[in-house]
Amino acid sequence: MISKEMRYIDIKPIRDYAKSINCPYIAIIGGKGTGKTYGCVDDAIVQFYDSDMRLPFFYIRRYDKTFTKSICGNLVNIHRQTIINKSKGKHNTAELNGRIFEVMHKSMSEKGADIKVNKKVIAYCRSLNNVESETGDDKGEISCGIYDEFLSRGGDLKDEFLKLQILHNNMIRNRTNKFVPLYLLGNTVSRDSSVAEQFGIKLRELKRGLNVYKNKKGVPRIVLYYTPETAANTEAAEMFYDRFENDHINMISHGDWVLGQYKIADQNMLYKHGFTYKLYNNNVAVNVTIFINGITPCIIVKRPSEHFDIAVSPMVSKHGLLVMPKQITNCVITGAMYAETSEIGEDFRDICKHITGGQQIVNYIG
Repeated sequence: MISKEMRYIDIKPIRDYAKSINCPYIAIIGGKGTGKTYGCVDDAIVQFYDSDMRLPFFYIRRYDKTFTKSICGNLVNIHRQTIINKSKGKHNTAELNGRIFEVMHKSMSEKGADIKVNKKVIAYCRSLNNVESETGDDKGEISCGIYDEFLSRGGDLKDEFLKLQILHNNMIRNRTNKFVPLYLLGNTVSRDSSVAEQFGIKLRELKRGLNVYKNKKGVPRIVLYYTPETAANTEAAEMFYDRFENDHINMISHGDWVLGQYKIADQNMLYKHGFTYKLYNNNVAVNVTIFINGITPCIIVKRPSEHFDIAVSPMVSKHGLLVMPKQITNCVITGAMYAETSEIGEDFRDICKHITGGQQIVNYIG
């Protein structure tokens, strides 16, 4: 796992534990720089060379367009030393070619041309947005799948949870005699995730360390490791960021949940009277009160209560709205929104993602 002294995550004990309870779904959540992707890829490389079958892995992202050299071209090659050590010098580098990563031995001729020999596929790129079109493409046995950045402030794909099940099925091809883990790696950027919800994970209640989520029969659905800070996080925060004493910066540097930037309401605002909406989705709710500040319409986003005039949600209701009121949208995009706390402001943003007309608010907040 990870300790204060370690700079990156050791995947092996997490994988071994998940295997011991026969749970192939493994989520690892933490701040940027905790070595989630690094640890998973390094472990997959080690397994590749330790196995006589040289099993490649799947590297998975949400969209096809992100498989570029500028975004993930160096994914495998930064593990050159592991590649050299485990291959005993047969391979010394790795490259992204189209949608495959290859390991090889690369040298230079006397004329300065690259010489590439002993090329071997170590990873295939797979995108969730077109996973159904790739179901007939059997790549043979796969060691594991690594889904990068499954938590997104931009939102999930439609039926993303189902797409993950299809993808895992593509990996195992009904070869049930082998443990094939699927890693879901998430930065702490959003606690609104339909994928997490369908695994039974409540991100707002998540505790650091190892968590196991089971179904009603007691069968494990997913093993989740919420990382503590690494030594690298701590050093960077102490050296560069803690001096600013800024909550938003501290959340990024210390690996806590990243929150948007919100104007915080003063105590007088919290008691302003006006027309109040209750916005809710999936057990998350806020109250939004519209009031006049001088001659300017403003909104204050507060913790939920039963003192409201009308409800707004994506659920059909006799006494509620299904569409975001324009007054709320206008106040947000004109900078006339105040929140009781940053956490409540973030709950408001997450709810807006699911209400028709709320995407404009999400785009504005970021």
